[in-house]
Amino acid sequence: MNEVARRNAFAGDDPAQAIVCALLIAFAVLPFVSGNGEGPGFDFSCFWGAGTLALDGRAAAAYDWEQLHQQLLLRMPPIDQLRYPYDQIPLPFFYPPVFLLVLAPLALLPFPTAFWVWSAAKLSCWLLVIYAIRPRPGALLLALATPPVFYDVFHGQTGLLASALLGGILLTLDRRPLLSGFLIALLVFKPQFGVLLPFVLIATRRWSVIISAALATLALMLLTGASFGWDTFKAFVEGATTVSTRLQAGGGVAWYNLSSVYGLLRVAGLGYGLAWSLHMAIAAAALVWVVVLWRRNVSFALQAASLLAATPLMSPYFVIYDLPILAMALVFLMKADLDQGSPVANRRAIRIGLSVIVVLGYAFPFVLVPVGPFMCATVIAIIWMKCRQPDLRPDPAYG
Repeated sequence: MNEVARRNAFAGDDPAQAIVCALLIAFAVLPFVSGNGEGPGFDFSCFWGAGTLALDGRAAAAYDWEQLHQQLLLRMPPIDQLRYPYDQIPLPFFYPPVFLLVLAPLALLPFPTAFWVWSAAKLSCWLLVIYAIRPRPGALLLALATPPVFYDVFHGQTGLLASALLGGILLTLDRRPLLSGFLIALLVFKPQFGVLLPFVLIATRRWSVIISAALATLALMLLTGASFGWDTFKAFVEGATTVSTRLQAGGGVAWYNLSSVYGLLRVAGLGYGLAWSLHMAIAAAALVWVVVLWRRNVSFALQAASLLAATPLMSPYFVIYDLPILAMALVFLMKADLDQGSPVANRRAIRIGLSVIVVLGYAFPFVLVPVGPFMCATVIAIIWMKCRQPDLRPDPAYG
């Protein structure tokens, strides 16, 4: 085996890291099987409730907190069968109406079954994308070992699905632009994950992807309106406005739950105006950095990792379970080592990135401080250091 083949076969693989990852996965699974604490799927209950309202012909009511709460009281299993107080805590639903195209079919199933089908489907999609980026067991173990993955699965949230869609978009940009555009349309259900995409697509002149995304988004909106009523869009806008107002005022908001720059600054005691201004300044700087990197003659894997790592810095609406996107960035960095740099140095960098995400992820419930910005900064620092290495070679958006 020559040197190039050896590097391509083993770069990024780390047996010690794989063992540690396997142990971390076993530790993270404990809440599902121990029978202690809050049961899984609490957040998913509002998704399931919204789906049942859509099936009942009252999709717009999903954006009314009180009507959604009453629907859960009516349709959920008895409280003694679930380990969380859904009867006491009204959960809001403020996702774009296109998400109802997914939730309505799930609502045909009983709540526990729907939760596990949802969990298995989104985790499978995410793992398929991880494997497409780096088809090695070590990459799968690394991605699964990061705590945000288990926060997402445990609560029944949407971070894994959104991350899988964004990863699929990146993988198909050049070789399957029409598919990439369709995936962008699907990502509309969680728009904060796609903030950077228009800037990158315009900067790199990927017009076919832009046109495909626009047409597919229009088609999805027409299908949603025809299926659930056009008043659903009005209800969504009103609900989103209410949430935004609460976020500004701080009423009932636990700032530590916002794993964003804005959330971190509010925890630090800054007021709305200053915190928002600083958040936007950091977001703008991250946006410029990503666009400049995408315009440079560097490895596509580094470009993809930069977009993934900077995305949680764009919007204040990021939570700990939205951060599996950073594990995907690390897997792209494992791929980047096939193009340039030292395998030993890359292993060290990946270990540092994984360690920071794991330590901060498991510390979060105890320290109650937004950890997302620190995780993002670590991954961005790794990308920045790799960009300083010589002989960076471009590669196509494989997929």
